[in-house]
Amino acid sequence: MNRIIFLLLLCYGLKASAQSFEVPKNYFFSKQTNYAQYEADIIKAADWLQRTPWNAEPEKREAVIQFLLKWTQGVPYITVELKQPIMDISDVNPQLGFIYMGQYCKYAIEHKADFNPIKATTYALRAVAAKYKAEPARKTDDDVQQIIALDEKGELEAWVANDFGH
Repeated sequence: MNRIIFLLLLCYGLKASAQSFEVPKNYFFSKQTNYAQYEADIIKAADWLQRTPWNAEPEKREAVIQFLLKWTQGVPYITVELKQPIMDISDVNPQLGFIYMGQYCKYAIEHKADFNPIKATTYALRAVAAKYKAEPARKTDDDVQQIIALDEKGELEAWVANDFGH
């Protein structure tokens, strides 16, 4: 009985935290310090996209994506390179490109002192794989399935380092 109550509370907490993120109002980006003030919101946006099903809250999803895109396109201290493998994993399910972008930025923000582009890419690809496996509205994609297989074999980070173009 206690386990059931705990699981219900845990699920409710996850649902509440996923829904509690609100895109900042009247945001604008102009200077490096201005970008930094939105870092916590970028992390929340990345987590919201990761947890929220693609078919849920379409207007909010669009607002979150636009916020993430505008921040990512202008931030002077983080560069998200959209190399061919990223294009490949988001061609069938375009939403996965936003998962990658958000999780890459989240990693970069959380690892300023020890940032490593290979680890950031690996982290973001693992998030893409997790979202792909959890998303009921996804379409089957061999490129993402390859990422999942590489990760299951413990070879994803080596693949990123050797074949991803770092």
